[in-house]
Amino acid sequence: MINNNKNIAAVIDEEIELLEYVTAILRYKYRILLISILGAALMFTATFFMPVKYESFVKLALVEVNELGGVSPDNRRAPEAVTLVEQDFITNAINENYQDRIIARMRSRVFTIKFIKDNKLLPVIFHKQWDKNKQQWKKNFQPNIVLASEIFKHKICSINRNNENNLMIVKIILNSAQLSTDIANQFITDFNRYRRISDLEEADRKIKFLQETLLKTDFLEIQKSLYRLIEAQLVIKMLASNKEQYAIEVLDPAILPLYPSSPASKRITALTFIGITIFSIVFIIGRVVFKRIQLSIKQYQRTILKNQD
Repeated sequence: MINNNKNIAAVIDEEIELLEYVTAILRYKYRILLISILGAALMFTATFFMPVKYESFVKLALVEVNELGGVSPDNRRAPEAVTLVEQDFITNAINENYQDRIIARMRSRVFTIKFIKDNKLLPVIFHKQWDKNKQQWKKNFQPNIVLASEIFKHKICSINRNNENNLMIVKIILNSAQLSTDIANQFITDFNRYRRISDLEEADRKIKFLQETLLKTDFLEIQKSLYRLIEAQLVIKMLASNKEQYAIEVLDPAILPLYPSSPASKRITALTFIGITIFSIVFIIGRVVFKRIQLSIKQYQRTILKNQD
């Protein structure tokens, strides 16, 4: 019976505490609403002074590697040593982690610097130091191409890949809608051209080396292997020369964005209103708790004084 009375008393105390919190919040509800509205209005006004950014994106797919003629290990009867050489020379170089390497090259500093130079993007990246009227740098500013590449990779261009289906999205964020769209599409075009030229140059180097090696050997199996390797390089050259979307395929090109991506005035205003409201409620509850603690301390001190008397 005593335990039941204690449980009932505990429940009543909890209800009284909750009622006290609700009463305090209702007492200041108009102040909370007013402060939240004023804070949200100030933040909404502040968004007009924030830099406007536009986001353009291209949807891509990584191109699958084509089978190369004359290099399939399962279809040859060469000695094991020759087979391993061919495997290492061609097959592994193309198939092993091919898609990961393509993405790594797309994000690489080498290609980023080349893209910036080819498209003359230094004034775009360092736009605050660029005088549009005079078409020159302000105060003898000297742009750093390495720094420009880092800014481009981390603040302007983002490359996201879905590991499940190997689909990708390349986003370009700039203060011009037209410029962001043009650079997004040009980025893909330039990368495909960059990979095509790189593979053509590499294939030419390998063919030259293989032909020189072919003239120096009289062993029949080695000659057959060299011919297969030359055949594979000719296939690479043929694919690279005739395929416009060589490394990556454009599924959905970038189009002119209708609205800026930032600042998101409505979202910022709504989050500000909600944040101030929650903070105000927590502050009021904290005041109630603080007062209850002060009251408990005073009651405890009075109890001690009575016991001493």
